[in-house]
Amino acid sequence: MENRLRLRGAGVCGCHCGGYPAGYRAGSDRQLKRDGAINLRRRITSAFRGHLKPITFWPALAGVLVVLLVTAVDQEAFVKMASAANAAVIEHFSSLFLYSALGLLALCLVVFLLPLGRVRLGGPEAEPIYPPFRWFAVSLTTVIAMGILFWAVAEPVVHFREPPAFTGIEPGSEAAMRFALSSVFVHWTLAPYAIYTVAALTFALCFYNLGYEFSVGAMLRPLLRGHLGNVAGQVVDGLVLFAVVVGMSGVLSAGLLLIGDGLQVLFGIARSPVAYAATAGFIVAVALLSAASGLRQGIQVLARANTILFVALMLYLLLVGPSGFIAGLGAGSLVDYLANFFPRQLLLSEPQDSQWSGWWTTAFYASWFAWAPLSSLFLGKIARGYTVRQFILVNLLLPSLFGVLWFSTFGGAALYFDNLGGGAMYQVYREQGLAAMAYQLFSYLPGSTLLSLFFICGCFISFITATDSNTDAIGGLCMKSVTAAHMGSPFGVKLLWAGLVGLVGWCSASFLGSDGIKMLANLAGLPGLLIVLGSAGSLVVLLVQGVGEPR
Repeated sequence: MENRLRLRGAGVCGCHCGGYPAGYRAGSDRQLKRDGAINLRRRITSAFRGHLKPITFWPALAGVLVVLLVTAVDQEAFVKMASAANAAVIEHFSSLFLYSALGLLALCLVVFLLPLGRVRLGGPEAEPIYPPFRWFAVSLTTVIAMGILFWAVAEPVVHFREPPAFTGIEPGSEAAMRFALSSVFVHWTLAPYAIYTVAALTFALCFYNLGYEFSVGAMLRPLLRGHLGNVAGQVVDGLVLFAVVVGMSGVLSAGLLLIGDGLQVLFGIARSPVAYAATAGFIVAVALLSAASGLRQGIQVLARANTILFVALMLYLLLVGPSGFIAGLGAGSLVDYLANFFPRQLLLSEPQDSQWSGWWTTAFYASWFAWAPLSSLFLGKIARGYTVRQFILVNLLLPSLFGVLWFSTFGGAALYFDNLGGGAMYQVYREQGLAAMAYQLFSYLPGSTLLSLFFICGCFISFITATDSNTDAIGGLCMKSVTAAHMGSPFGVKLLWAGLVGLVGWCSASFLGSDGIKMLANLAGLPGLLIVLGSAGSLVVLLVQGVGEPR
């Protein structure tokens, strides 16, 4: 007691008030709280400034602001520049995108079979962040985002009515149906998921088992060794940051178009920039609330709800829709996909002057490559405690199986009703656009209003989950202080980048449309491609050298 009193007499109160003198404590409580808040803000500001990666943060921020400025000042000039750059990507890099994805798939198979597959991420004693189902749900919904909702109905019908001339397939024929659905499998199973799997697995091994920093540059260090300095690493992170924000914005704009059509069908809310702005604001706000709650709360709850909703939608469609037709077409298309896997992937049957694969397959793969470097940070981060083999199973094989089931169900139903209605679904596409086609499909089914409502909820949750996971990774990417032991990042950083994603996505949805979405994805995909190939080189190095327990 005497020591405690002596401490109080010296002006230290013994609690957490900050050590104010006893006389001061007798003063104004409001002054005490105000000074405490000022000190807290100073500590937060000081820590933020000290831990920010300036070469990563500021150039990427400037680049995104330039995109917004150019779009606002001269929309036509932006579209013209983006179109020219997009045409150059398709003309010169289509083969590189497709061949690279195939090589990454082969690398996943090799790693799965070799002893590296038994290595546990984080070491033998590492505890998982999530139990298996939650891990799968978060990984699945992080990767697919809005893509499977936007394209599941639209893409098969477009291919059915517009097969490329070099195939010799008659539009609207049975062969066109199989070509349509097998093309969707090319774009949404196996090879695309290998893009994420290689990058994320390499990062997880580097972060947890080799003790490297939380950055995209970490996954390149085994390949480049001492040649990737701190400045170069920050430059790589900044490039990825800019590319992913643009890519995320493209996906958000697709979601805004899809949700906007649904709100018009259900509630008569006209599609407009104001409606898109309100939708984007809601999505970003909820995603930030989820991100603020941490890995073990918000996102895993949303991801589980999202996964259950996806499965429920599939089961309902199979129950009330043409289930026999869906099963037969899905099986036949899967056989066609596997039989022609290498010719389709290597462009063996496509003429050199054709741009069909460039506009479709390259565009989709570019989107996967654009997201991969940043999403790999999140996917690797949540995989602690599982083996490399389990990682490949959850991030490559199971999502591909889910993709086959999802696209067979929704794509097969869309093709059935389009064929039955003499091209009614395709006519909706020509008159109202891709996003309206899902709601046309639901109009043929019992409970269409309720089904559309659940579908819109799925759209919201899908992008909220993806935005949550990617803003979490963006926050870590901008900071020096994120480690395997301390994986949090400032909320202010997440708020800034999520807001910018919403702004660019709103601009794209309001002024560029679905063609603009593809252009944004293509442009963002090229730097992502180079980084993922670098991560593949690092994984080969780790495969040869062997990696075990963390340092």
